[in-house]
Amino acid sequence: MFPRSIRLLVTAALVSTAGCSSAIDVSVTDDEQTPVVSANTPLPPTSLAPGTTRSSPTTGASPTDASSTEPRQRRPITLGFGGDTSFTDGLDRRDPFGQVVDLLRAPDLMVVNLETAVADPGVGGAPVAKPFLFRSPPEALDLLVAAGIDAVGLANNHTLDFGPDALAQMLRELDDRGIQRVGAGLDQEAAYVPLIVEVGDWTVGLVSLSRVPCDWSASGENVRPQVAWACPPFQDLAEEMISQATAAADVTVVMVHGGEEGVLCPSPFMVELRARWAELGVDLVVDGHPHVVQGVTSIGSTMIAHSSGNFAFPSARGVTANSALFLFDITETDRTLRIEPLRADGGILRIPTDDERAAIIDQINRVSTGWQFDDDGVARVDPEVDGC
Repeated sequence: MFPRSIRLLVTAALVSTAGCSSAIDVSVTDDEQTPVVSANTPLPPTSLAPGTTRSSPTTGASPTDASSTEPRQRRPITLGFGGDTSFTDGLDRRDPFGQVVDLLRAPDLMVVNLETAVADPGVGGAPVAKPFLFRSPPEALDLLVAAGIDAVGLANNHTLDFGPDALAQMLRELDDRGIQRVGAGLDQEAAYVPLIVEVGDWTVGLVSLSRVPCDWSASGENVRPQVAWACPPFQDLAEEMISQATAAADVTVVMVHGGEEGVLCPSPFMVELRARWAELGVDLVVDGHPHVVQGVTSIGSTMIAHSSGNFAFPSARGVTANSALFLFDITETDRTLRIEPLRADGGILRIPTDDERAAIIDQINRVSTGWQFDDDGVARVDPEVDGC
């Protein structure tokens, strides 16, 4: 289905992740600036939540055939995940998905991190002073529909760039287009509702949480209740959201926004969060926010993608334009994670050249723990490998 894709074979012998002993800096100084590779630091070797569930993108038959007492094997499904996506700087007029639309339409459920406010000019206002404020036009959401993107994660550090009024318009615009959403709402209760969808014969639970910024939360008071936060004072809320998803779903995926921008190894506090969520029974964790594609690892049977990097993101250049589509294959007996390397120069996604593809795979190899990729793009379980 996906040419030359990387298959990460999940086995019972999956290794446990370890803390990152040394960061690999690709150097950014301001929030959301394009990182540049640092020359002085080489890469190292080597029950259903309350609320109304929106309609599912794919509805399959019951897993039990009425004509037989034997349970029927459920049809395999594929879940697809893309990284940070924003339609600022005129990207909405440049068709960022057109060259890879067949790849995006292939998964049974395709999800991206929508890292922008979506509202008309003049709606809302910036609640805090920030160097970078992202507002995308509502019409840009039609690009998501055309590309076959079914759902978006909204828990990130730009969803509230223009306050709750702009967020309210974004929620309406998404709902009007049938794009499912998770990670934000009109109030705290709505923000922490997981998305539970029927995908083929499977029930899938999606959780979206943000771990940045958290400096405002030290008092313990949630003064930004419209986003689902995983900041220390709100970890109980985050874990309850995850527990609701795992109780209701056959497969649970957590999309988390956090870590350090421009660094190829995961932040220690993110490693700790993922370890706790693995204990709660999450099947896959997909991180965003560093704006670079990081490595993969596992904790027990939980697969971890430390950072999915930029997707349709206008500031992507150089190493920050190395991107990937993460694909999670689900069968009755296996959970398989694959990636399809992509380039995202200026936010325009395309199939990489052979050399570019090799460089993306090499970047992931060098910072993965427990996995290595051969020249054909196939990942092999290797407990001796610790890229970070």
